[in-house]
Amino acid sequence: MLRVLTITLMLGLLLLAGCTPEPEPIRYGQDECAYCRMAITDPRYGSELVTSTGKTYMFDSIECLAAHVQTTAQESPEIEVHSLWVTDYTRPEHLIRVDAAAFLHSDSLRSPMALNVAAFGDRARRDAAHDSLGGTPMGWAEVKHLVQEQWLEDPSERPASMSSHVH
Repeated sequence: MLRVLTITLMLGLLLLAGCTPEPEPIRYGQDECAYCRMAITDPRYGSELVTSTGKTYMFDSIECLAAHVQTTAQESPEIEVHSLWVTDYTRPEHLIRVDAAAFLHSDSLRSPMALNVAAFGDRARRDAAHDSLGGTPMGWAEVKHLVQEQWLEDPSERPASMSSHVH
């Protein structure tokens, strides 16, 4: 009986582990940004929010992800975020968790929404980009603060493509 209970418990744990929400591949040129509604086209800047229920929201830029996270927390607190993902600028085929990413804000970067923030898989890659591009190294908290100041508090600073976007 103990053996059957142990096997049942192990199978249950395996099923739960297999149900962990994960990001989905972004279909560049086909998927639409959940925040600004523009087509997601540049593989260096795509990002995703995955809810605890497994629903995935895709974004064309890190700044759209940050804006969505901040406005969703206020407007739809029932949405439980499981994880946030950003594209590694130097390896666009890799999505990395926001909490593991190192960010760079630089006018030499040309992100789709013009706030010019990129993510890197580690600080060494970010620092190498900083050495060649200049700008300001950041963490996720600083990225959210930048978006708050530049977009959410002063809508006149948003790109023209978002002038009618209201949150």
